[in-house]
Amino acid sequence: MIDIPNIDANDLRAAPTFTDGQLSVVFAGSADSRSQDAIQELLRRVHAEAMRLQLPEVAIDFRDCDFVNSSCFKAFVVWLEQIQELDENQQYRLRFFSDDTKAWQRRSLQALSCFAIELVHIESKARRVGS
Repeated sequence: MIDIPNIDANDLRAAPTFTDGQLSVVFAGSADSRSQDAIQELLRRVHAEAMRLQLPEVAIDFRDCDFVNSSCFKAFVVWLEQIQELDENQQYRLRFFSDDTKAWQRRSLQALSCFAIELVHIESKARRVGS
C-alpha cells in the first residue's frame, strides 16, 4: 500500500498506483500555476514511497496530459535533483511515457533527461484505449 493521494483539482488529474512492485503516476489534463503546490506535494510523497519501498524505478505517464507549465515542470527537475543527491545504491530511475504528437512533451522531457541521462528514460507509447 502506498501513501500518495490523487490530484483532482482545477484542470489536472494525477493518479498514483502501486501494482506488481511498480509505482506509477498517470497525469491527465493541464497543469498551470494553480496545480503547482499539489504537484510538488505529490512528487514529495512519490519520492518518499520510492525510498521506503527501495524501488529501482518510478513510472510517470504523461500521455493524457495536455500541458504542464514551466513552474509545474520545475517540480520534476527538483525531484530529479533529489534523486541525484542520494547515494548511488539508493537512486532510482524515472521512466516517462509520452505522446510524441505533443511537442511540449518531446521538448520538456528531452531537456529533463539531459540533467541525468542515466536516471531518466523516455518511452513514446500510443495513447491508452478509451482516453
